[in-house]
This record gives sequence, C-alpha cells and structure tokens, in this order.
Amino acid sequence: MFVSKWFGAISKLVLITLAWVVLWRAAALMEYAPHASIWFPPSGVTYAIFLILGWRSIPVVLAASVCTTFWEDSIYQGQQSFSTLLLTGLLFATVHCFSYWGGAAILRKISHTGKIYRIPYLILLFLIIAASSSLVAAIGGANSLAITGIIASDEVMSIWGPWWVGDLVGVVVIAPIMVGILSKFYPEQSQWLVENFTSVYEQSPIQNYIYKQAIAIVLLVLISVLVAIYPSSSIVFCVFFLGIAQMWIVFTESAARAFLSLALLSTTTAILVSWLQLGNHAMVYQFTISLLAANTYFGLWVPHILIDNRNLRVLAERDVLTGTQTRQFFIKNVKNEINRCRILNQPLSLALFDIDGFKQINDTFGHTIGDKVLTVVSQHVGKEIRPADLIGRFGGDEFMLLLPGDDLSQAIQAAERIRVRIETMKFPSLDKNITCSFGIVEIQANDTFVSAFERADNFLLQAKKKGKNQVNPPLQ
Repeated sequence: MFVSKWFGAISKLVLITLAWVVLWRAAALMEYAPHASIWFPPSGVTYAIFLILGWRSIPVVLAASVCTTFWEDSIYQGQQSFSTLLLTGLLFATVHCFSYWGGAAILRKISHTGKIYRIPYLILLFLIIAASSSLVAAIGGANSLAITGIIASDEVMSIWGPWWVGDLVGVVVIAPIMVGILSKFYPEQSQWLVENFTSVYEQSPIQNYIYKQAIAIVLLVLISVLVAIYPSSSIVFCVFFLGIAQMWIVFTESAARAFLSLALLSTTTAILVSWLQLGNHAMVYQFTISLLAANTYFGLWVPHILIDNRNLRVLAERDVLTGTQTRQFFIKNVKNEINRCRILNQPLSLALFDIDGFKQINDTFGHTIGDKVLTVVSQHVGKEIRPADLIGRFGGDEFMLLLPGDDLSQAIQAAERIRVRIETMKFPSLDKNITCSFGIVEIQANDTFVSAFERADNFLLQAKKKGKNQVNPPLQ
C-alpha cells in the first residue's frame, strides 16, 4: 500500500516535470530571437504547482531547469562545460523557485486568513503578485546567465524587460489552466483556489465557443499578416481589437473556456511573430496579450459582483424564512403605492395580522415547527391574494398586507377569506388548527404609512382582546 502511494506521488511529479519541459521546448520553438519569445509558459506551470503543492514541488522545477539548460546549450551549440551548465541550471532554478514560490506563498497565506477570500480580491492580488514575481524572476534569471557567462553582462539590460513580460504572460495565461488540471490530481490541496473560480455561467454548446474562438484567431492572423506586409505602418496596434473578441468569450462562456481562449491566442501570437518575423513588434504583441489577460481576469470579476449584488438585493427585499417581502422593502412599496393611488384616485387598504397563540406553539412544539407554521401560513396567504397585492413580514409572527384598489369593505372581505382558509388548513405536526387575527384600515388622503399602520395595529389588538381568530373591524 505504501509503495503504491509513493509510486503514485512520484508519477504525478514526473508528469508535471515533463509538462514543464515540453512547454519550455514549445516556447523555444516559438522564439523570434535567441532567448526571446512572446511568452514563457513554464513560468505559469511553476506558479501553479507552488500554489497547489507549495515547497514540495521545488524538486520538479530544479530537475526541469537543469535539464532544459543542457538542452538549450545543445540547441544553440554553446559548447559550454558541464560544470558551467550545471551551475547555470541551478542558479536559474534557485531564482525561478524563489520568485514564484514566494509569490504563491503570499497568495496562499493571505487567502487562508479569511480576510481576502473573495474572487475580486484574489484576482487583483494574483495579478499584482504575478507581475512582482515575474519581475524578480526576469532580473534574477538574466543576471544568473551573465554570472555563468552564457550571455554578456551588457546584455542583461536589454533582455530583462522582454523576459519579464514573457514570464508574466506565461503566469497569467497558463497558471489558471494548470491549476484546473492539477486540481484533478490534488483535489484537497487545490480546493481553496478552485472553488473561488467556479464559473457563474452554465456551459453553453461547444459550437458557440468554437465559432467565437475562430473569429478571434482569424482576426489575429489577418492583422499579423498585414503587419508583415506593411512593417513600417501602425497596423500592429490593431491587435488591441482582440480585446473585443476575447471579452465576448469572457462574458458569454465559462471561466475555463475564457482561459483556454487566452492560451490559444497567446500560442497563435507567438507562432505568428516567429513565422512572420515580427520581432520588431514583439513588445506590442506581448503587452497586447498581457492586457487581454488582465481584461479576462477582471471580466470574470464582473459576473461575480453582479451575482453578489443580486443576492444582497434578495436578502434586502425578501424574508429568508417565509419568502415574503422584508419590513423595509414592504414599507418602501407601501409609500410608493400610496402616492400612485392618490394620483389615480384609487382606494388602498392595509391589513395587519398575526398567528394566534404563536408563542405557545414555539414553547410546546419547538422553534422548528414554529418556523414551518410561519412558512405554511405565508404560502397560503400568498395563494389567496392577487398579483398586485403585497405581503410582508413585519417581525416575529406579524405580517402585513397591502391591497391596492380595495376599499375598507373589500379589504375586510379579502381578510375574512384568508382567515377562513387558514382556519381550515390542516397541519400534521400540531394537534389543533392554526388561526389568525386581522386589523384592517383603508388608507385615507391624509394618512402616512405610520398613521395607517398604527390604526391597523389598534384594530388587531382589539381583535385579540375580543377572542382572536377574527377580522376587525368586522364585515357589516
């Protein structure tokens, strides 16, 4: 059993190492100049594994870095000594690990405090840390190559900028995809991160996504071909229009597809820059992908904000237990309705009712049964009233009804109908029927909500004193 678990753990790490090396080779194939590519996908892998596994993934990055250093020397035929290449690989791995492990550790630490555990803050924090970590990795990586003689010292200043942006693009594009993949292998370790990026959209048909993605890629290809034909023009800045196509995907597709689109556009961009020899415009393309990535992240933020606002609105407007209007929302609607009925010269009535002996129900049968009684009563009342009528919970077992278009006589009839309906209602958990008492008033021209409510409350108190289970004033 132990050997099997150990073998499984090692196998996963080997696969991650291979993924790092394969992505490094892909980036090398897309270079537009030696040591210069539009993006560096392995940085995203590094950041993702440090987010999920922490310091335990250091051997993965160490092995991959040393391996690719020797491979790179064979590609460029540098003919460096074994010791030089080993030292270069170890120095690069040290800087690379320090940069991205530090950033990932900060993100994990802050998110686990519970103070910043919402997607908007995680997105902003992720982008800031990604930019900082990739900057440290670029400066440190360039200097490590200079220290071991792989590049000249005066080359450091010319390559750290493109290196930084390339690493940054790799992190913001590849890291979320790798987190999604690694979450399948390490569900417990990744739960804290994956659950914050759960899509708020339903998965739409794949054909729709393919159509949108094809438009974005065709647009990118057309612009790049024009840039190759007219290299001295400003056509290259048209790549910023890719933001429209990408945001179309972000706002209509799942988060996974949005990140996949970002990866496809980044890969296509790197290939086009290399094949069409657009190295002179490389920084424009790099910043375009960076902006697309930032817009994608913040675009994913918007739906969550909208849903949070909608949920807050529901909490403000609807009673959690009964589903009726909250006290504040009901009062607001009453005030609006008073003004409307006065303008239209229509009658308007207010009813206040509560459940007879509700405290005894709570004391005898418990609050769970009491809550069920409140829910069932409000549901039955909701079925009896008209669509234009309003029901709200004032507090405890007290409810309010607003009856637009009803004068006092009509309101009393409506209340009596509701009272009878509740009285005849069967409730299996109770050994007696539920009854309600009502206080009814017609809102007059000089009434405010407060004055109308006070009169209805007085009528309700009188109904209680007269024996409960009645409408007051009674129907004449």
